[in-house]
Amino acid sequence: MPIRLIAIDLDGTLLNSSNEISGENTQALTAAHQAGAEVVVVTGRRFHSARPFVEQIPFPVTVISSNGARIGSTAGEVHYRNFLPAEMARRVLELAIKFRPYAVAIFDRPGAGQVMMQVGASHQGPLAWYLRNNPDCLGLVPDLHAAIAEDPVHVTFGGPPSTLEPLEAALRQSPCAAEVHLTWTKYLTRNVSLLDVMNRGCSKGSALAFWSAHQSIPSHDVMAIGDNHNDLEMLEFAGCGVMMANCSADLNDGRWLRTFSNDQHGVAEAIRRYVFQ
Repeated sequence: MPIRLIAIDLDGTLLNSSNEISGENTQALTAAHQAGAEVVVVTGRRFHSARPFVEQIPFPVTVISSNGARIGSTAGEVHYRNFLPAEMARRVLELAIKFRPYAVAIFDRPGAGQVMMQVGASHQGPLAWYLRNNPDCLGLVPDLHAAIAEDPVHVTFGGPPSTLEPLEAALRQSPCAAEVHLTWTKYLTRNVSLLDVMNRGCSKGSALAFWSAHQSIPSHDVMAIGDNHNDLEMLEFAGCGVMMANCSADLNDGRWLRTFSNDQHGVAEAIRRYVFQ
């Protein structure tokens, strides 16, 4: 079996549209694990949000979370951090003051304050999602810029694509441009996009490269499966890059191998097709 490491995105890839890992996907992952392949979940979610899903996989799995900013295990070990320096986070928030209602600072700590937003944040941004799904981790502060006293994992801006697109251009033309990495996650059918401001050089691809080297596995023995823009760097790193059928339409450009959608057990199909055949 030439594939020794399988790197899998979570939302839109391993999870179906009901936020479940299907039995077919679990069986295929278990078969690959038993055949000697390492399984790594590589997600844009923060670690504490991804953990309940990863713990459903019936064997040890490494988690690359927050688009590559952290590598750890569900047992609590942390192998790698590449967080956004606090000073840089504050500079980004100064430059993006008009977009402050859509801004989120993510911190690597449990409980309240793991996710920080400013009082008056827009319900068109991530606020509504956190109030509905993770209210216990949300902290609202009078001034998000002033509240950043330690390195956040990253800073995210979420909202309608048409609202956030000017922010990318502004940040790329700013004095911060050389010190940060920008990555998009786009859900165009829901009219929602996330622009993550990461530390320089931080991405799913760079974290996967670090972990592969740590495990002495060359890139040509790695398969990566994803569906969105934030997966591109890891697909480019892997010797076998697989795109889900439900990917963003602008990513359906023929560069990658293909598999079924997340509602058709696409991860299981990719493992059958590209690992065992």
